Amino acid sequence: MLVAAILMPAGFFLSATGTGRESPNGAVVLLPAGAVVLAAAVVTLAVGLLAG
Repeated sequence: MLVAAILMPAGFFLSATGTGRESPNGAVVLLPAGAVVLAAAVVTLAVGLLAG
């Protein structure tokens, strides 16, 4: 969960850096990566709570 909390804001921030930027750069791939990590953390938490 902590990794997603770093990846998603980093994707927003880093994709907007640079002079004269009118479209996001390659760092925008951190957003879906963060979403996948967040989804995996939520599923793991749910399975752990239901199994316990």
